[in-house]
Amino acid sequence: MTNAELVAALCDASVALREAHRVHLRHYGTLVPHVFMADVLRRMGQCLAGGTANGFTEDAPEMRGILEVIETGMGEGDRETRNVIALSFARDSELEGFFAQLAPMMGPLTRAQLAGH
Repeated sequence: MTNAELVAALCDASVALREAHRVHLRHYGTLVPHVFMADVLRRMGQCLAGGTANGFTEDAPEMRGILEVIETGMGEGDRETRNVIALSFARDSELEGFFAQLAPMMGPLTRAQLAGH
């Protein structure tokens, strides 16, 4: 899986990311994978912020889809793709206020990229 394939799969999993990708391409003129991952993290934060007291959110299927794509990228991605996920998704997620909610939802390959592991 290349970075372009990763982003295409993320856009298939999330309408919001499809729009973020469109804006990203308009702004940068090309895919900048490490920058786009910031949009992915932002979307995960928006989904988690929409949760309720019992932890369920209407965005749960979207979140699962995004995390499945990320995990697939860690398992099947080329070196560049694994690097983008490890640094700009997993490691950068540790800086987010929603990290405690997100970390347990990550797949084992993605979670292994966290700085504490």
